[in-house]
Amino acid sequence: MLAGLLLSAVLAWYFLYRAVMVPDSSIWGAPITIFFILLVFFFLCTVLVRSSAYLVTVLAASSLLSLVFAATWLHFTLLMLSIVIAYCAMRNIRESLEFSIKLRFFNSFMSGRSYIVFALIVAITSQYYALVSRGAGEVNLPTFEISKDVALSLGKLYGHINPKYSFFSSAREITVDKFILQNQKAVLPEQDPGRAAAAISSVLEQGRKQLSELSGKQLSGGEQVADVFVDLATRKINDYFTVGIAKSGKSSAIPLFLTCVLFLSLLPIATIVGYAGAIFSALLCGALLKKGVIKKKIKQVQTESLLR
Repeated sequence: MLAGLLLSAVLAWYFLYRAVMVPDSSIWGAPITIFFILLVFFFLCTVLVRSSAYLVTVLAASSLLSLVFAATWLHFTLLMLSIVIAYCAMRNIRESLEFSIKLRFFNSFMSGRSYIVFALIVAITSQYYALVSRGAGEVNLPTFEISKDVALSLGKLYGHINPKYSFFSSAREITVDKFILQNQKAVLPEQDPGRAAAAISSVLEQGRKQLSELSGKQLSGGEQVADVFVDLATRKINDYFTVGIAKSGKSSAIPLFLTCVLFLSLLPIATIVGYAGAIFSALLCGALLKKGVIKKKIKQVQTESLLR
């Protein structure tokens, strides 16, 4: 069981390394799966391994193996913190099993779940920061996407502040051609219809060309301008992070920002994975207890209660 914990930890740090450093690798699926397996092995070890010293030693070794893929002093310090938190998880689970009136594996695992989940999040984000901060741009960065509804809401707000861009407030949908014409009314002649038509055609052609260069794709004029602006903003943000990492390296604040984003993203995911791991581990322990692999004994205990 301890060997399984150690092996799953090695695979977890390796898959995390691949998710950051290897192009076209699985960013979420494979790492989440292997960390789920690691979590299950941890829960099972708290039940099946009698010696706390052995378990703590293997637990520390499993965490420190992350240094093989990202060896920095900051990462080492945060790994030591995660080991302490994981030890608290192990202690809570064992105390719950020891002092429970009736064995309830799920309740015992849940008493340490928040600790072990937080310990894993600290270790994961620490390795991620170590890899990204020294990656010199050759890393898999997360893709940021701006919601169209959010962009339109912000555009409407800006339209109220600056009447020059009030078209965001007056219409939810507007095409590229209409947007170009609304912003070029001052240069269009109004006396000669022939000249006006030629001028409109010229303005539309030039406007489409400029927007196409900004958006990075050829525009025909019938596209919704909101979609074009959202795609443009998304691409600019992602290009900013990529270029920023490549140029700034360790002095850049971008790796820290990306690590904070990852930390906040992992909180809900790790909570769900931790809950699922507790359920699965409890079912396994129940099956082992039924098969006789785990044996229980009945002992008499004295308890204190308030006199009422």
